[in-house]
Amino acid sequence: MANVYSQKINETDEVDLIELIRTLWKKKLWIILSAFVFTIIAAGYAFTAKEQWTSTAIVAAPRSTDLGSLLPVRAEYARIVGDSEFSTGKLSNSLYEQFKHFLLSSDLKREFLSQSTLVKDYTKEMTDEQRDNYIETAISNYLVVHEVDPKKKDLTELDKIGLKLTFSAETPKLAQSVLIDYINFVNKYVLNQTNKEFKLGFNLRLDALKFTKLQIEESLTEAKKVQVENLTKALNIAKKAGITDFSKANTNSLSVPEYMLGEGRLNISDSKLADGTYLFMLGEKYLQAQLDIAKNTEIVYPVNYYSTERQLAKLTELEPRLDNIGEVKSYYYLSSPDYPVMRDKPNKLMILSIAFCLGIFLSSIVILFRHYFNLNENEK
Repeated sequence: MANVYSQKINETDEVDLIELIRTLWKKKLWIILSAFVFTIIAAGYAFTAKEQWTSTAIVAAPRSTDLGSLLPVRAEYARIVGDSEFSTGKLSNSLYEQFKHFLLSSDLKREFLSQSTLVKDYTKEMTDEQRDNYIETAISNYLVVHEVDPKKKDLTELDKIGLKLTFSAETPKLAQSVLIDYINFVNKYVLNQTNKEFKLGFNLRLDALKFTKLQIEESLTEAKKVQVENLTKALNIAKKAGITDFSKANTNSLSVPEYMLGEGRLNISDSKLADGTYLFMLGEKYLQAQLDIAKNTEIVYPVNYYSTERQLAKLTELEPRLDNIGEVKSYYYLSSPDYPVMRDKPNKLMILSIAFCLGIFLSSIVILFRHYFNLNENEK
């Protein structure tokens, strides 16, 4: 009995399935017409919707050849100031890190898009509100820096060394041109900021060297002035006292040659002569000779004075070259902004295909629903 019952159920299913196919076949013109209508509607959207094309670029740290005249200028500065830690690699990485940092700045993106000639031409028919909305949308959705998570597994070699940038626009030419301009804009901004910071440190070092040099000059000039004044006073006293020659009396047995030691100064710290009051005891002849030497001999500066002066002169000579660095890139193109050949959206073929299938499916559902509704009405 069970087998007979199962057979009847199967026969009923087969009859229902055949009946379903027959019903749909009878209404095939309606189904085709519905699919055609859906396709027409979809085509209207697909062929009128705004297109989107995306240009892509991949950048990496600049090579030494990308650093232009900046490299020899910074290298010479390092040699002058004795910076042993300077290297081409450090300069390259420093520029590239700043380049990546400023690429992510929304404010810098906004500044670029606001002043870009290409964007101005594209939005010239828009209202101010529409233009602002476009710029904000472009900042968040169109002008994208694709950061790579270093902790991510299965990173490609390109992901490890390169940074991908994309810009999407309604035409492939606009997408490529804006991306090129943006990269150049950020590069120029980075170099400008870097040069400002470097020149600030450069000028601070120049000021420090000038101050050191001036301090040494003033200190030795004052020392010479004091020496001349003391010798002049002692000479006047010696003349009034009638002391013509040096006398050893009450001078701890010091001899004249001992007073002539040192860098043009009197080394008399171990006697009463250390006090300027007793200098007249040297005698008129010796004091006059010392005074003539003090007045007519140029100041002898210490070694650090001349090294400071030499460093100052070299840095002053280098200063005009700081701004004349020529073409410098803070990045290197692994792949320059391409001209997109594949449209992102709308995908016309996909839209038409989906619309066609949707038309068939919905019209079939409606037809079957009406068929079973009519059957139920007839059974009643």
